[in-house]
Amino acid sequence: MTRRQIETDARDRAWRTFLQGLALDLLVAVAAALLVWLPDADVTSRQAWVVLGVTLTKTILQAAASYVMRLKVAPAGEDA
Repeated sequence: MTRRQIETDARDRAWRTFLQGLALDLLVAVAAALLVWLPDADVTSRQAWVVLGVTLTKTILQAAASYVMRLKVAPAGEDA
């Protein structure tokens, strides 16, 4: 593979990883909200936004790691 193809593949993998992570984050957030949902619960509280921010940051870091790993480590049978 050429360097350009590897970079395109890495970007595609990172995007796919980001979307997968985002979907899981949203499912976890919804599940957590449902588990703690009480009549006086405030889902717009600062704590709720902090939890959402942490999970989204995790997803962005996960996608970045996927991109870097693809650039550094080739799939079996391919050169990096």
